[in-house]
Amino acid sequence: MSDHSPTFVSASWLEDHLGDPDVAIVDVRAGFRPQPPGPSDFFSMRSDYERAHIPGAHYLHMVDDLSDPAGSFPFAALAARNVHDLLGSMGLSNDQTLVLYGGNVHVVTHRCWWSLRQAGATDVRLLDGTYDRWVQDGRPVTDEVPDKSPCAFTATEIPEWIANKESVAAAVDDPAVGLVNALSREQFEGEGQHYGRPGRIPGSVNVPAMAVIDEATGALRQRSELETVFRDAGADGFERLITYCGGGIAASTAFLALEVLGYDNVSLYDGSLLEWTEDPQAPLDVGPL
Repeated sequence: MSDHSPTFVSASWLEDHLGDPDVAIVDVRAGFRPQPPGPSDFFSMRSDYERAHIPGAHYLHMVDDLSDPAGSFPFAALAARNVHDLLGSMGLSNDQTLVLYGGNVHVVTHRCWWSLRQAGATDVRLLDGTYDRWVQDGRPVTDEVPDKSPCAFTATEIPEWIANKESVAAAVDDPAVGLVNALSREQFEGEGQHYGRPGRIPGSVNVPAMAVIDEATGALRQRSELETVFRDAGADGFERLITYCGGGIAASTAFLALEVLGYDNVSLYDGSLLEWTEDPQAPLDVGPL
């Protein structure tokens, strides 16, 4: 989308830069199966990637590659040093522009963007559209998997992009900090799928991830629409915002939208409700605001 540059690139731009050594392409497609109550299954689509992908693209899976298998909660962010080692082993450098593209589970693509940026990748872009749209438009695909020599991926993580449970608990009573719940309105009010216990962290406002996504393209909605969504939800006027959801995935979409809007003091509660609800003393609100 033109008003979201430089976070997004068009399909035409990417096609023009196929083979450009300064641009690295990463396929982050994943599938989705809800498993209430508890974490959803975001399964790998590496086999789909191996059958066909955008020329030059590598593959990363949000869970298998970019989540900590020893984390204290599902989907915990992989340590930055491990992200650096992984990208370097793939032959990717932090001097390159990394362009991610995904499938129809848009929140996964956004989570991968957040994971790489939080780990310190300097220039991470998103294709303004899905892989399926790329194919429908008749753009080139291949089954050839790139084989690059390992290199050093040198980066400095951004620790302030992650909020922990203690900082979220403190935010409940802090009028300067806003909590943005990125789940559906139904889940926000304590109905439908939940993550151990239904409800929302007290004081939260609701900006569902799907409210900031253009369903026709899978990209973010126009800037003016995003501004309206956050303003109408009551998410403006805070000194700091913390996004959360069930497991930190949909929260990445809200975080991305805020980044595009120019908010510069935003964190993501990585444990989200999967961690919060494990504590029987952690408060939850239910029902309409």
